[in-house]
Amino acid sequence: MRLTYLLFIAAVAAAKPKPDKWEPLRELLSGWEFTSNYSIAIGDKTGNLFTYNGGNFTLHTQIPTGSTSKWPSAMMFAGLVNDGTISTLDDPVSEYLDWWTTNSSDLRSLVTFRMLLSFTSGFGGGHPGQEMNTLAARQWQIANPNALTASKLDDIDSCNTRTGDISACGRAIYEGVKLIGTPGKVYSYNSNHLQLAAAVSVAASGLTIKQVINKYLLQPYGMDESFYAGKCPDFAGSLVTTGADYEKFLHGLLTYSPLSEDIIRASEEDSTPFMSEYYTLYGNYGFGHFLQCFDSYEGFTAECAKARCHMDPGAFGFIPVIDRKNEFYIELVAAEIAPTGSYPLSGIPEYLAVAIKPHVDAILSNDPPSPYAHLHYTPSLFSLGIADVNYIVDCKLHPENCD
Repeated sequence: MRLTYLLFIAAVAAAKPKPDKWEPLRELLSGWEFTSNYSIAIGDKTGNLFTYNGGNFTLHTQIPTGSTSKWPSAMMFAGLVNDGTISTLDDPVSEYLDWWTTNSSDLRSLVTFRMLLSFTSGFGGGHPGQEMNTLAARQWQIANPNALTASKLDDIDSCNTRTGDISACGRAIYEGVKLIGTPGKVYSYNSNHLQLAAAVSVAASGLTIKQVINKYLLQPYGMDESFYAGKCPDFAGSLVTTGADYEKFLHGLLTYSPLSEDIIRASEEDSTPFMSEYYTLYGNYGFGHFLQCFDSYEGFTAECAKARCHMDPGAFGFIPVIDRKNEFYIELVAAEIAPTGSYPLSGIPEYLAVAIKPHVDAILSNDPPSPYAHLHYTPSLFSLGIADVNYIVDCKLHPENCD
């Protein structure tokens, strides 16, 4: 009789569904009132682990990405090194473009393919927040009317996204944009580097730019819901994609596929150590993305370096992150721009992405805390301070103040 009872209890326990470890995060996201339409995807090397859809948004909602284009664009061009079309990352650009100087007295002769992918070629100025059409960007562009930024590429006929030519665009940048310093020792956040990388890729491969896009990005990562807008795309800001497609890209990088581990590791190295001592909005820079160190008054800290997180925030609120140390990815997919959002609230999603990261760390750890810890004041799970809260609330209530 006792054996029967014990077997009954065991059967009941086995039949009882296991608690969903993601439920605390789901509850937190359902209570987030500051972003209406967005999706969250989290995964590891095995694939997707968690998805959350807010409002009318899904991972298949096709949206513009702004600067979140930079990471896949840079890795697309790195693909030409991966298959040997471009011999090495450190090949001088002059080896592929016959109009590029080899005169050692001209600093442009020092520019390598690696410098183009890491935004250290020296062509033009720019910092995160100055690109696209944020309030800060518009104010900066008014104050700096001669600077070539992403939003001004169309002012150059050969770079016009609708009618331009990528090779002619590259030459126009080469001839018309001044260097801000010695290549490899300066950093600037703008469209010039990737447009030049595109010109090199076309010259090295003999392919059209659309063929380069298909061969080195869309096909290898299976991104069949994505495209770059225009005949002469702005590779720093014109990718149109979905969360589902971008997740494939993140999973590819996480698993060192389709590119080699050597290439991907090179892309994640710190290319801008000379910036480490200064305030940073997002962190130091790799290939088309930041080594995450969010809004750090102390610069790129040792803690940020040890965390080994990589992110590529976009002007419309799309925030992808790879945690290389713990081997998982997060993407917050949003487009705070009509018709999917109410721009200019794009400053808000990045704070949500930063805020949920400790919760994901805890859930995926070997010793996760009680689910209740996520819903109360737990120091290890909190990453935003009162200044951040003030910004988010002010941005929501007074969008004209958003930057």
